[in-house]
Amino acid sequence: MACPELEDLLSGSFGDHVRGCERCRALLEAFAEVDSAFENAFKGISAPAGMASVVLARARISPGGLPKRPSAVPELLDMIGWAAVLVVAAIVLPRFTTILRSVWAGLG
Repeated sequence: MACPELEDLLSGSFGDHVRGCERCRALLEAFAEVDSAFENAFKGISAPAGMASVVLARARISPGGLPKRPSAVPELLDMIGWAAVLVVAAIVLPRFTTILRSVWAGLG
């Protein structure tokens, strides 16, 4: 955000602030330019009738009629991966500590 005060002012009237704050005025002018560019670029294009309701319905509800539940596959694969890491650590660490002890004893 251009100015920390702007966020507080967005819910109310912020005209006085924008007149006094150069950064906020520049930000709002840039937003106006982008808005105008989009309006001009898509002036003659319109969505088919009923498209908004179809998009909103698909975003909220899966084709089966119930909200989609997330797949458990990624969590299962994570669990298998971590189990493999723990098994490898359980095998390697005791051997590695034995080697370290022998090297440490040879140094002393």
